[in-house]
Amino acid sequence: MQFLMALAGKATVFLRGMTDNILMIYTEKGIEPFKKPLMFALPSVLILYGAVYSPLGSKLAVDKRELDKVRLIVDHYDEYKDAKARLAAYQRRLPLIKDKEEWLNFVMTSTAKTHGIVFDSLSAQTETEVGGFLLVSREVAVTTTYAKFGKWVADIESSPIMLKVADVTIKKDSSRAGWIKVTMKLSTVFARSDAAAGAV
Repeated sequence: MQFLMALAGKATVFLRGMTDNILMIYTEKGIEPFKKPLMFALPSVLILYGAVYSPLGSKLAVDKRELDKVRLIVDHYDEYKDAKARLAAYQRRLPLIKDKEEWLNFVMTSTAKTHGIVFDSLSAQTETEVGGFLLVSREVAVTTTYAKFGKWVADIESSPIMLKVADVTIKKDSSRAGWIKVTMKLSTVFARSDAAAGAV
């Protein structure tokens, strides 16, 4: 420690002496004696600036941008965490992608059977990809009573797994009083495995 202090003291004395000498020369002879050394020194200073200061400035700019990103994340962390939790809750309400071939058909037939409804026809399954999700739909035609149909739809829409009545057409059955002919489209959404992984 004493050695460093002594070295710093010598450096201070040296710089002070050098400054005094430069001032003396400048006072006596003006700028002329300094022109040649400055001509040699200026390119070196520019090279030093290009090699050291300029990359350092770029690095500082990059670091500042990264710091701004971190501050933004910190400022909105609670909001992000809440959104992530809500998304995970929605994901849990979706059927599993491995069941996409049979899940909608099973739910429709099993709930209809519970209410004593027989299908007149059942369409093939249609699939539409939207982002990381798969919208799956089926259309069914039934002839039943108002009461049975109402209970069936209530049962479908109260499903803990997402199941939506996307479209419905109801007509009176002219051959039987109190009976209706219904065409109904049911839809659900499956999360593709990569979309589900991104939500965890």
